[in-house]
Amino acid sequence: MPKRGCPFADAAPLQLKVRVGQRELSRGVCAERYSQEVFDPSGVASIACSSCVRAVDGKAVCGQCERALCGQCVRTCWGCGSVACTLCGLVDCSDMYEKVLCTSCAVFET
Repeated sequence: MPKRGCPFADAAPLQLKVRVGQRELSRGVCAERYSQEVFDPSGVASIACSSCVRAVDGKAVCGQCERALCGQCVRTCWGCGSVACTLCGLVDCSDMYEKVLCTSCAVFET
């Protein structure tokens, strides 16, 4: 039994794989919105938070892995008071209140 032909013939556009990069996005339909999300008003590229990928609003850095953090992702270690990100901080929920421990203090708690 032969293969059935394409019902759209020549009317259908070719469906080729197209690489969409930064240049194509910055020139596209939503170019203005895209450039506002990526760049701050001064035109300098903003640094993204390592945990949630929001723009970093301060200079908070994880004490363990030294990645940049936004204000909502900063966790303070209950043991030593250092700043920890969501990857390096361990949340202990065994007590009435949850407490965050950095990887260094978590070793001593167990």
